[in-house]
Amino acid sequence: MFRLSRYFIRETTGLYIFGVAAFCLLLSIDMLTTWAKFLLEQEASAATVSRLMLFRLPMFLHLSMPIAIVFAILLATGRLAKDSELKAAYSLGVKPFNMLFPLLFFAFLVSLLTLFNNGFIEPVANRSYDRLVNSFFYTKPPPETQTNVAYRISDDSIYFAGRIRADEIDTNLANLSGIYILRPDGSSISSPEGSWNSSERSWLLYDAEIVQPDGSKEVMPELSLKFETASDAAKVLVDSDSLMLSELNSRLLEAKRTGGQVRDLQHSFHTRIADAFSALIFALVASVLGLQLHGRASGFGWTIVLLVLFWSLWTLSGQLFEQNILSPFVAAWLTSGLVGVVGLALAWWRLK
Repeated sequence: MFRLSRYFIRETTGLYIFGVAAFCLLLSIDMLTTWAKFLLEQEASAATVSRLMLFRLPMFLHLSMPIAIVFAILLATGRLAKDSELKAAYSLGVKPFNMLFPLLFFAFLVSLLTLFNNGFIEPVANRSYDRLVNSFFYTKPPPETQTNVAYRISDDSIYFAGRIRADEIDTNLANLSGIYILRPDGSSISSPEGSWNSSERSWLLYDAEIVQPDGSKEVMPELSLKFETASDAAKVLVDSDSLMLSELNSRLLEAKRTGGQVRDLQHSFHTRIADAFSALIFALVASVLGLQLHGRASGFGWTIVLLVLFWSLWTLSGQLFEQNILSPFVAAWLTSGLVGVVGLALAWWRLK
C-alpha cells in the first residue's frame, strides 16, 4: 500500500501543477485589459506590469489551488482506469476505500498550503499591488471610506458616523460626517462634520448640538470628545482583503468590543479558512467518483460537471450572504459543508 500510495500521489502531482497553472491563466484573463491599459496609457514599464502580475498571483491561487485538485484526481484516476491499473489493484485484493487515503492525504497538504496562501501571502501581495498601482497611477493614495459606522466605547456611549474618510496625508486622521452620539445619561450630540484623531484618541466635532434629557439644547462651535478605542483610523479603514488572518481576527475582536460592524469581517475570516479546506472536501468527492471510472473521457466529463457545480455553490452562497439571507459562518462554509456531506455519503455507498 505504501508503494501504491506513492504511485497515486506521483500521478496526481503533475496534473495538479498543470491544473493550477491553467486555472490561474483563466482567472487572469479579466485582468489582462487592466494591465495592458497601465502599460499603454499610464506608461508603466514591462517590469512594473510583471510585478503587478506577480502580486496578483496569490489571489488567483486562492481559487485555483482547491479547484485544481478536482481536475488532477479525476484525470489521474481516469488514466489509471483506461490502462486497467485500477482493475489490477482491485484484483490483487486492494479495496477502493484503501486507495482513497493517499488522495486525501495529498489534498490535506494542498489545503494547508492554500490556508497559508489565503491567510498570509495573499494579504501581503494585495498591499504590495495597491502600493505599486498608487505609485504610478495616482499622485496620492486614494483614501479609504466607510459608511454608516457605529462604535460603543468604554463608557457605553454610542458613536455613529454616516461616513468616515481617511485623510489623504496623515494616516492618523479621518474626516467624519453625519455624526450622532448617544450618551449613557440619555443626552445626545449631533454634528454635520468632524475629525477623528487616532493618535490622541479623540473626535473633534464642529457646530455640535448637545441635547439634554430634559430637551434643552446647546450649540458649540467645536467640541472635543475622548474616543477610547484601540482602533487606529488608518487600520480600521483598511480593506479586509489586505489583512492577514491574525490581523483580521484582531480587528474582529476589536469591532465586537467596541460595538462595530462585524458581519463582513466574520465572513472574510471564515471564507479564507473554508476556501482552503474545500480542497480536502472536493478531493473526497473527486476521489470517490474517480476510483469508479472506466476511462479518461469519463474523468474529464466529471471534472467539468463538478467544477460547474462547485462554482455555482460558491457564487450562490456569496449572493445569499450579500442579501442578508445567510449568516457569515453559514455562507462561508455552505459549499464545503454540502459537498462534504455528499462526499461522505458517496464514500459509504460506493467504496464500502
